[in-house]
Amino acid sequence: MTDYDEEVWSGWKLIQVPEGAGGAEARHRQHLLNRRRHQIAVLELLQETHPGLVRGESDVSVPTDIAQQWEEALQTGDNRSVVEIRNKVNFLSLGLSRGQRELGWDVRVPAPLHLVRPAASPFTPLSFKNLSDYRDWCQDADHEIKQPDFQALLWHGNGKKGHRRLEPEMISWGLFLYCVINNDGLLGSKHLNSLPLATTTLAVHGASAWLVLHETVPDGMPKSKRVLPRSRWLLGVSALAVLMRHIQHFGHPGEKCGGYQQARTYTQTAWLHFCGALKAEPVSLPTFSEHATTAFRLHVPAYIVNSAHGKHPSTSIAEERWHQLLTGRYVEHTKPKAEQENVLPAAGSGLTPMVAERCERDQPLYEGRALLKSLHDTLYKRRNQKRLRFRDLSRELECAIVASQRMAPIIECLCRWLLFLHQKRKRKQSTLYKYLGVSMPLLQALGETPVDQDRMDALIEAYQFVVEQAKTEKNRHYRWTVLRSFHSFLVIDQGLANVSMVFADGGATIAHHADANCLSEDEYRLIASFLASRSANIMGQIRYWVFVLGFRAGLRIGEALSIQLDDVLLHLEVQNTDVTLLVRNNEYVGVKSHDSRRQLPLHYLLTDSELEAFKAFIANRQEVSLHGRVMLFGEGSGSVAPLRDDEVQAEIHEAMRRITGDYSLRFHHLRHSLANYLLLSFHGVEIPWSAPSHHAFLWDKVAEGPTRSGLYFIAQLMGHASPDVTLRSYLHFTCLLLDHYCHKQPSLMESCIPSHAIAQLEPLTNVLQIKPATLRKWKERFGEKPPRWLNKAFPKCSVIDVAQQAFAPYPELPAKILLERQGLSQLSLEQVAAALDALYQRDFDDVEHIFNLCKGEAERLTSCARRVLTARTRQGMSAFGHYRLTKGKQPAPNDFAHPRLAVPRSLAERPVANAMYQAIWSRWFSHHPDELRGHLRFFYRYHRATDGHVWIRDVDDGLAFVSWVLGLDAHVRAVVEVTPSTRSSLSEKQQLSEWKKRLPSHQHKVEWRSKPPGNRFSKPLGTGNVTFYVVNENKRSRSGYPVRYMLVMTCIVMATVAQKGGSSKVG
Repeated sequence: MTDYDEEVWSGWKLIQVPEGAGGAEARHRQHLLNRRRHQIAVLELLQETHPGLVRGESDVSVPTDIAQQWEEALQTGDNRSVVEIRNKVNFLSLGLSRGQRELGWDVRVPAPLHLVRPAASPFTPLSFKNLSDYRDWCQDADHEIKQPDFQALLWHGNGKKGHRRLEPEMISWGLFLYCVINNDGLLGSKHLNSLPLATTTLAVHGASAWLVLHETVPDGMPKSKRVLPRSRWLLGVSALAVLMRHIQHFGHPGEKCGGYQQARTYTQTAWLHFCGALKAEPVSLPTFSEHATTAFRLHVPAYIVNSAHGKHPSTSIAEERWHQLLTGRYVEHTKPKAEQENVLPAAGSGLTPMVAERCERDQPLYEGRALLKSLHDTLYKRRNQKRLRFRDLSRELECAIVASQRMAPIIECLCRWLLFLHQKRKRKQSTLYKYLGVSMPLLQALGETPVDQDRMDALIEAYQFVVEQAKTEKNRHYRWTVLRSFHSFLVIDQGLANVSMVFADGGATIAHHADANCLSEDEYRLIASFLASRSANIMGQIRYWVFVLGFRAGLRIGEALSIQLDDVLLHLEVQNTDVTLLVRNNEYVGVKSHDSRRQLPLHYLLTDSELEAFKAFIANRQEVSLHGRVMLFGEGSGSVAPLRDDEVQAEIHEAMRRITGDYSLRFHHLRHSLANYLLLSFHGVEIPWSAPSHHAFLWDKVAEGPTRSGLYFIAQLMGHASPDVTLRSYLHFTCLLLDHYCHKQPSLMESCIPSHAIAQLEPLTNVLQIKPATLRKWKERFGEKPPRWLNKAFPKCSVIDVAQQAFAPYPELPAKILLERQGLSQLSLEQVAAALDALYQRDFDDVEHIFNLCKGEAERLTSCARRVLTARTRQGMSAFGHYRLTKGKQPAPNDFAHPRLAVPRSLAERPVANAMYQAIWSRWFSHHPDELRGHLRFFYRYHRATDGHVWIRDVDDGLAFVSWVLGLDAHVRAVVEVTPSTRSSLSEKQQLSEWKKRLPSHQHKVEWRSKPPGNRFSKPLGTGNVTFYVVNENKRSRSGYPVRYMLVMTCIVMATVAQKGGSSKVG
């Protein structure tokens, strides 16, 4: 088979190769030909055993061993490169998965392959030679520091003038630089130069002390220099002692330095004086730092060293939040101002303003992708074509903007950006084509996420995602340049923050400051408990579980809301079953990259109690839902479209901020929390506040020791292409990692720092003028808290003691967070119907467990359903009052089971019935229970299922009932038929007019009809009947069943609830 275009199923997505005239087009054509040749080779492999797969036949079944043989053949066959293997396996994987979804194929789909490029080694022969010289230099320095000559210079200087002068202040600061570089891992030149400006931030808590660097942009920082984000540095005992001595005798260096340039000069001068005092061979500070970096790389993971060196800087959390985590107390944070320094009002792009709520964004993401693809094709110009005229291209872009207003926000932003580049910046058509090609993957990364200041972290992560997809360094730089242009447009068009975007060492970096925050385990439990207490309805439960999965499994808000029931793999009938969550594509929600698709082992990520509660929630949703494609976090049984994130996220944000007092916390910080806790537990770091304790068990299962495999596992959980993306964007606790390797495991380090504080200070006792006996005395008195000792030695050194600050306690933590049994009255209408159906197949205990019912409610529900549905009419035993028996459709009632009440068929009418049921229990049952019982008694007495209406014998009672039902939802209407009485003194028209006058409200919702008069009842205004219906523009006929169905179910539940209270009557 040579031409597959007509014979191959369209789902295989064979590459179409265009004609190429030469040059770049010819090279591109040859590349596509090779890709197509690889695809055809895969199809020929399938053709040998299962040609139906190639033709696209339905319900093809493939044995597992055959699928495994295909995968092995593709990986071990005559392939020229690993790229060819990847292309073939991924083509097979995508085609088979599409066949599973669209044609019902029963086949094992191979996992897609990703090429992992190993990082270049940082070591060279020259670096090892320099390392030997560095070790000798440090050994000589340690020896010289103990000598009287150095100590004399440290205290008095040498008294000389000019360049030979050695000042005590400069030697003291040089000694501090030596300690922080050699012992504490402060390696970056910008970090070292900024140290004089950071001494006023010196703070202590317990046995720890730290400085905060780059909290603000220093004065005098050159604009060409990259400003590093905020970083926190935990000081070792020796560095802390030298620093406090320096502040005691010379004050804070920052008070003498007017800005960054003066601080840099201060640092460089101090190092030269220190080298002169040592009488050692002069070594420049950058050179010494580079040699120390090589020494650290031998024992500390590379990404931690890169972060310490400033190559891949990470952002530490804000100081106020750090204090709160350490103390475990409540802090009322300052509310962020609307007019922040870096958030400027939109200057205006010259385009028509983008209105956030102009129209409903109801178009799926694949329509947005098709729009961008069509626009990309329009912008492409072949050699034999003319460029579009300025006016024509403007029209195309304006039409695209109009169409994008019903699509994801990022699509409209991209279209507006292209129009801005075209009209205001006069960019060429070819430039627009290239720019759109680079930026289109933003749709994969962002999906339906709004583009605003609150989602800045998601936008930045999307930028980094696009850059990481590039294969070459040159292409990464180009992509970053394009994205900088796009973000600059968002700044002037949408008023977003103008962040500093730079590209260094092959990685994309957003500087000053990345959005860094984290929740402690105690805070998580308090917030979860608060959300659980407000989970009486289905939306409350959705918010609770979305929050739990955000913190425990690291799901983005869009990923959580797009989970379908089929994406949760478990066997409820098996005890202690594993629970796996698939984060993948579906036909209703956005396009995810290969890296974002992943499997999450929830049986490891959730705690035992959370896992059991989540299984119960899944069982409940499975009983309620119509099929497996229903959203896990959906309100109804047939909800196939995901909820909007603002419907769920707003209350979660409120709970997070209300309990912690931190108004900067957002849902995305839950994901950051998981990444940091996994990373810290992976390295065995002791976290100084409450943190998840079950991660250690996870690492016992997936990794052995701190190897790269563990980092790849974290990246896989987070949905990132490689650990570099995770570490660059999510690492906020470099200080704890460095402290762990430098101070908690000193035996691994070059300097072999003693583990005890006294042993570390003994070589400096003459420098500090503290006797060893005094140190031992302070240890006995204050415990292993060196900051307390040094505070006694240097009382004039001002230090921020976090433990002495005023904090309020958090609310009392409940004993357990499990969702309590909520009872039948808290279920939705769909859940009640599902519970009644489940009672046909399950025993009472199972149903009570699945639906969180109280003990005995399932049995009472069955009894009340049988009694209500089998109640006979007043005419005798010929018919049921609330249940219409249709031959062939419903089983006849028996003594062992209640009749089955059919669910309304119309998908458009079900939400109205559900909303009416919710209104009854949220408004009327809670605030007007007696009036509610009166209306239900009227319905129960006069409802006629066989006639499809409710009989009205008394005008006032009946019209009050009609008005009450119409007030439950805006989409309900009524038809009232009046049978005038011949015994009345009023005419037929007068009786009908009186009926209209006596309707309490909602007159505009009622259609009045008059029937022939009767004389059966001696009522002065006759009798009547009412038929309710739901407004449905898609149906010609009117159906009164959804409203009556809802009222009958309400009567059943009301009777069940009343039986619990000791009554046996409905209502």
